[in-house]
Amino acid sequence: MSPVTAHPEPYYLGDSPSRPVPFDGVMTVSHYIMPNFATMDWHQVPREKVVENIRSLSDPGGNLNDRIMMYIHVPYCKSFCHYCNFNRYHYPKQDSERLERYTDYLIKEIDWYMRQPYVQAREFTAIYIGGGSPSTLPVSAVERLSAHLRKVVPNFDTIEKSFTGEPRTLRRPGLLDVLKDHGWDRVTFGIETLDAKIHRKIGRLDTRDDVDAVFNRMRDLDYRADTCVDMMYDLPGQTLEGFQSELAELLDCYDPAEIDLFTTIYLPYRPLHKLIMDGRVEQPGSPWQLLAMREHLYDTLSAAGYHNTIAETWSKRPERSQYQTAHCARQDIIGVGCAARGNLRDMVSINPEKVDQWQANVDEQGASTETLQSIGHDGVLDRIMVMFPRYKSLDKALLNSCAERVGEAAFARVRNVIDGHLAAGVIDEHDDRYTVNKLGVLWHGNLQTDYLRHTLNTKGEVLMNHLTEARADFDNEDRFEVTPETVYIKEHDAEYPRLMK
Repeated sequence: MSPVTAHPEPYYLGDSPSRPVPFDGVMTVSHYIMPNFATMDWHQVPREKVVENIRSLSDPGGNLNDRIMMYIHVPYCKSFCHYCNFNRYHYPKQDSERLERYTDYLIKEIDWYMRQPYVQAREFTAIYIGGGSPSTLPVSAVERLSAHLRKVVPNFDTIEKSFTGEPRTLRRPGLLDVLKDHGWDRVTFGIETLDAKIHRKIGRLDTRDDVDAVFNRMRDLDYRADTCVDMMYDLPGQTLEGFQSELAELLDCYDPAEIDLFTTIYLPYRPLHKLIMDGRVEQPGSPWQLLAMREHLYDTLSAAGYHNTIAETWSKRPERSQYQTAHCARQDIIGVGCAARGNLRDMVSINPEKVDQWQANVDEQGASTETLQSIGHDGVLDRIMVMFPRYKSLDKALLNSCAERVGEAAFARVRNVIDGHLAAGVIDEHDDRYTVNKLGVLWHGNLQTDYLRHTLNTKGEVLMNHLTEARADFDNEDRFEVTPETVYIKEHDAEYPRLMK
């Protein structure tokens, strides 16, 4: 990392931008740091130890966080987007009973967790149903799941409740009615791009009519839940001017309560990457354009009154959502459903990614996880620090409390990264905390990487090298080509698991 001097704003926009480069290269897939977690070795643990750790949840103590939320994963999709690396399966259109059965097992796993003294002793803050596309569930299954959660989750009517979907299925008759009736106060869905040509190239089969139908139906129902939409940029063939126009149109036509703006995912030898390599889809623009897009969205949404609650999220509400808070390692998470990820005490877990195995584990042991294990206090500190650039704020009191529990070497490593980021001008120090500034938000994937790198195995290092574009290549017209890194990843494809929420 190279120190940089202070630069006047703007950084990457205008006729003569100063173009600071606080790192040796730009991490282009900034928001999906989690695929790198999937390349670590710490998830391997003997079966006997997993069972012991599951049983330990009968003890209400030993917590690091007082608050807890539940993440529920529904993996089914009617079609697969070319960029997606989440755990998902094709919608079983000839077997709707499979979706009802999946819901049965969600309820079984939920009930097991809700009986555990450790869970009962925590303050419940939120429920988030993600995927996949949870809106593919039959309306009857959503009704049944919502009614059951109302019965078993404390203060269901007052906690934050988020339901995600995609416009084609979210608009189905009766679904939004059920969500409103059960008080789901955040409805999230992907728009990704308003450019119809690019929309098709990334494998999206929903339409503007579907998006309009969701907003119109919510208006007709007087359904006042927050509308939280996903948009992407750095898309194939997308120009800065095109992105600027799309963002303006999004605000003008829909005025969403919250916007998640994500750099497009170009993971090696996944469908979108292969389409580009085969010449069937255009290259994205240069990293300079990517940085200009990031800055434009920062400036535009700030001027429009949105708050940058976490690095890639903009909300009309100044406070972070409970889901964001938990996802950034400030609360515990119960992971329910296939491929769901959880954090409990100093333990982490990932549920089986195959539905049949997930269901078999629920039948056998209540909780489906095969990986629940302690990552130790060093691991907890790593988790907090990796998520600090997304959370954008780090209390010194929290950092000092971690320092008391970890070894000198671990804390010194963290301290060195913080000092480097201060010198690079991407974070600021205050009396009681550190905060990520505008330049740090534009480069927050790099900040995360610095805290993560020491944990990576060989596979993780190769992936990280591929996803980081060097300053020397910023002006190249072709961003993707066959390299030793892509060949290695292709040859070891099975060892790079799908991203699990």
